[in-house]
Parts: sequence; structure tokens; C-alpha cells
Amino acid sequence: MPNDVNPLAGLSSVPASLGRSEGDAQSATFDVVGVRLELSASPGAVRLVVSRPGALDTYAIEPAALAAWAIATTKLLSLQAAAAPAGRAEIRAPFLFDREGRASMAFEALVSELGVGYRLLVGDAAESAAGVVTTAEVVRGVAQAAAGAATLARAAS
Repeated sequence: MPNDVNPLAGLSSVPASLGRSEGDAQSATFDVVGVRLELSASPGAVRLVVSRPGALDTYAIEPAALAAWAIATTKLLSLQAAAAPAGRAEIRAPFLFDREGRASMAFEALVSELGVGYRLLVGDAAESAAGVVTTAEVVRGVAQAAAGAATLARAAS
């Protein structure tokens, strides 16, 4: 395989855009294997748009809930590879819920002896949530963007 070919290309990507600013509004967009997350914030308001083939959902998020979600999601990044098969685990950070109580997204860590993998879950918090493989960089980027959006939105409160 040539050195310039990335076998993981297309599995997930870092933010397509991060920190765009229009006046007092900021936004970040993440493309993860056919799922697009668009997080935008302005003083007093946070909006998340999740689009995937055949579905487009828009969520109004409470800034405090988004900040707490960002902290919980970041904790997934501290996980280490399992030392033995008994240490294998699937660990899910909490789902992010909107102002109407609808689940929007969560991240899961898949721990094995080979390392830690990540999955983005979108949709219903029940077992029917659609999951796509992603990377630690995407988890970190989304959590950081969420923390920043929460801070900006709370500035007007």
C-alpha cells in the first residue's frame, strides 16, 4: 500500500469548519461517516442540527446541559486499553437532551486490548440509536465546541 494512502480516510473527519463567526454567533460543523453535526451558539441560545441520510433533526439545547454533556464526553478520552480480555468494555457518555427532552447524540468508547475506539450515536437514546465509528480527535473536537458554545450562550444569561 502506498504511504500516501490513509486506510482510515472516510471513517471520520475532523471539523469541516470550526469557530465560524457571524456577529456574536459561532458555529462548528463535523462530518462523521455520513452524519453531519452542526452546533451553533449565540448569546442565550444553542442549536444542534443532526443530518444523516433520510433524517434531519434540529434541537434547541440548554447551555448548562450542553456544558455538563461536554465534560462527561471529554472523560471518555481518558480511557486506556484493557490489560486483559476481562477489561473489555463499552462505556457510553450520557446522551445530550434538548429542551423538549429529546435525545440528540452521545459518544461511546469501545475498550479492548488493542486500544480504545469511539462511536457516535445519533437519534433516540434507546437501543435504536444509529452509531458510526469515529476517532478520539472528533470526540475531543465536538466536546470542545460544545463547551465553547455553552460558554457563549450562557454569557447572555
